[in-house]
Amino acid sequence: MKKQLPLGLVTAVGIAASNLAAASDVYLKGGVGWAQNEGETATVGDLGAPPDRVMFESDDSIAYHLGVGYRLAEWLDTELSLNQVDGFDLSGPYENDGNPSGEIGRTEVDTTSVIILGLVNLSAVLDASWPVEPYVGLGAGYARHDMARFNITNDSATINSDTSGGFAWKVLLGATYPVSEHMSLDASYAYTDYGEAKSSLAAYERGGALQLNSPLTVDIRSHELSLSLRYRL
Repeated sequence: MKKQLPLGLVTAVGIAASNLAAASDVYLKGGVGWAQNEGETATVGDLGAPPDRVMFESDDSIAYHLGVGYRLAEWLDTELSLNQVDGFDLSGPYENDGNPSGEIGRTEVDTTSVIILGLVNLSAVLDASWPVEPYVGLGAGYARHDMARFNITNDSATINSDTSGGFAWKVLLGATYPVSEHMSLDASYAYTDYGEAKSSLAAYERGGALQLNSPLTVDIRSHELSLSLRYRL
């Protein structure tokens, strides 16, 4: 389920960049990386008790990000970051009313987020002169999830796709390396909690429609490695 970055969010980053362009210590950032969602147990509020469950594991995914940053102090940058994880493929054993069914449940989640970060330059804090500038960061924002239709193998049961969103937060550790007067390489590791992704309540089982008591719900928590370019204006 491939989706483009939302036009409105890209526009917001562009407006922020243009408004800050006249100031010093502004940089633009863009990059790509690898994302791995943690294994999670998802619940399905069907008509039985206890609720059905899926023990999801995830394949690796590609993550993209754009950002605009501003140096508030020698040791502190703030950054507005737009991120897209292009499809967490989730699959795992399906439990029906608490019992193993022998079936595999599958879905895919695309996640887009806007996060405001504070980045602390450790070399400036320690008054050190190093060839690279390590930093730590913390941020919070909003994440939107597009969950594809959920299917169970060897069974006609499905749950419709849906979009959901909510609070997201991130911690990261990285380092920058200057390659020219204005350009730097930026490598980082981040742990991001994107909140819960949810399906529709509309489901189908063996040809019949039914309404779930609650949607298929899974926490999206990701380990991410990224390589970016920073261009300081």
